[in-house]
Amino acid sequence: MSQKIIVTGGTGFIGHHSVAALKAKGHEIIVPTSRAPSDPQDGVTYVSCDLTRSEDVESLVKESGATSLLHIAWRNAVSGLWSAPENSQWLQSSLELVRVFLDEGGERVTVCGSCGEYDWSSGLCHEDDTPLRPSTIYGTAKVSMLHGVKAMCETASASFAWGRPFFIYGPREHESRLGASVVLSLLKGVEAECSHGMQLRDYCHVGDVGCGLAALAMSDLTGEYNLGSGQAIRVRDLIHAIAEEIGKPDLVRLGAREAPAFEPPLIVADMTKTRQSGLDWEPRFTLETGVRDTVDWFRQA
Repeated sequence: MSQKIIVTGGTGFIGHHSVAALKAKGHEIIVPTSRAPSDPQDGVTYVSCDLTRSEDVESLVKESGATSLLHIAWRNAVSGLWSAPENSQWLQSSLELVRVFLDEGGERVTVCGSCGEYDWSSGLCHEDDTPLRPSTIYGTAKVSMLHGVKAMCETASASFAWGRPFFIYGPREHESRLGASVVLSLLKGVEAECSHGMQLRDYCHVGDVGCGLAALAMSDLTGEYNLGSGQAIRVRDLIHAIAEEIGKPDLVRLGAREAPAFEPPLIVADMTKTRQSGLDWEPRFTLETGVRDTVDWFRQA
């Protein structure tokens, strides 16, 4: 059945793909945005809105009449995300958004969480077994939002789901992030300075992550679900795949940068719960096809 859904962050890195997936299923999509979208999607309603302003949020929710909310938006600047003080502002704004939505009769809330919520020393991360013990301000803000939104939804008898993406790459990625920085450097013929790249990470193409969140929003599932590939690759494997696709492997400089001190050797999603849930979703990109799609997009951007 068609729903009216607010998708925050719908013009962004992940949300663009979530909006497309929801639209393809015939849902009516309202996307709040603080500036005109650079590549608006047909049939989507874009509403001028600053999610950090209470009056804008009140107007958005009351005028939309939406029964479902998919909340993906977070701070705009990606550089320094893990330790940025702005995370506390987005935590407060997110809780206010959900409160207003539920007060207006909202029935389902789906939120984009993060693998950064987990205790990374565990390596393999499972929703119901791995402790939520983040080592960053960003992860702490997400855990706080999880507890707050979950409690509000329980009080309002609303349906609640939380999707946890792991490591993401793909089109529209911010230039400060690993994948985009390597692609852009090599396309310009500039050396790509990276860390040793021996870290094992669960990488997923952004299109798969966006579709996963959309599938979760459209489902009747409640609770927390990992959204990853379930397989770990070395960071240097992603870097080399990009370099081979562009044809500039000689410009990669592994070990030229120090790896962040808090980074553990392994972070990977245990996908057992998600796979057994009946969620109508699974990643469709391989590393090869995902990297090709990413490089093609940046070449044309």
